[in-house]
Amino acid sequence: MSQALHGGAFFDAIGVDLRHLERVSEVVSADVLDAWFDPSPCVIATLREHLPFLLRTSPPSHAEGFVAEIALRRGVPEECVLPGSGSSSLLFTCLPRLLPPGARTVVLAPMYGEYEHIVESLLGGTVHQHELRAGNGFTVDGDALLEDVRRADPDAILLVNPNNPTGRLWPREEIIRFLDQIPAGILTVIDEAYLDYAGAHESLESEAARRENLVVIKSMSKGVRAERRASRLPGHKRPQSGWLAAVASALAGWLGGAGSGHGGPARPRLVSGAIRGDPRATRPVAHTARRLEPSRFQRELLPDPAGGTPGGCGNGGERP
Repeated sequence: MSQALHGGAFFDAIGVDLRHLERVSEVVSADVLDAWFDPSPCVIATLREHLPFLLRTSPPSHAEGFVAEIALRRGVPEECVLPGSGSSSLLFTCLPRLLPPGARTVVLAPMYGEYEHIVESLLGGTVHQHELRAGNGFTVDGDALLEDVRRADPDAILLVNPNNPTGRLWPREEIIRFLDQIPAGILTVIDEAYLDYAGAHESLESEAARRENLVVIKSMSKGVRAERRASRLPGHKRPQSGWLAAVASALAGWLGGAGSGHGGPARPRLVSGAIRGDPRATRPVAHTARRLEPSRFQRELLPDPAGGTPGGCGNGGERP
């Protein structure tokens, strides 16, 4: 059996110099948990029609249209949205500005390791691990976590929900009850990279738009995007959103009504961002699902049990 690798070994197989992209049809990428479904037909159509312009042109400096579309779709004020060239880029850029040198933090264990790496390597801080138990299915016990937080007296609590690698969802109502009990001076960062697979109703986006001590991070390479009030980052300029092609792809996915192969909420790819702090964010967001042609990974390893029929650009049905 081939060795299971993590962290980009996929590119070792096809070539990190990208000179042999024909090999992508021979390799299934499973070492990084990027979205396994193909882009929306609307995204492909937009890129095909405007590719020369998109490749030679810089995007709007602050991705204004992209931010406006996120705010509209997610029901949060535009000033609460911070776009970036990926959630990892935002973490490395923003956490050192949000947390003091030597910051004390609490994380779940097991949990995605990038947060621990940033705290220890970039901030010279300390990480207190709140141990999750296999005996109860790695479920987060909010009361036990609260006790750990009170003992550790951290500057920040760093969470992933649904958790990675356990896949366990901590229900929204339980998280809100937890947030209501922690001191206001503790920053809580919740990474919702995989949240849309559990349902957009479980998101803390609207809470992040009204709570000063809450940041929600999301990733388009997994499902959707993320948010955070940019004006509260001292000395920080909004990052550009990468190539104009990436911004156009994301907007085409939304405006064309693109969805995942499993009929979930709209999931454009390629660009990420972050949300935080404004009480005006109360408008609910409606999602319409569209079905896409399954990717090779989906067809070969994850067949659709419902046997749904793929749909085209802007031509799909409601969530099954």
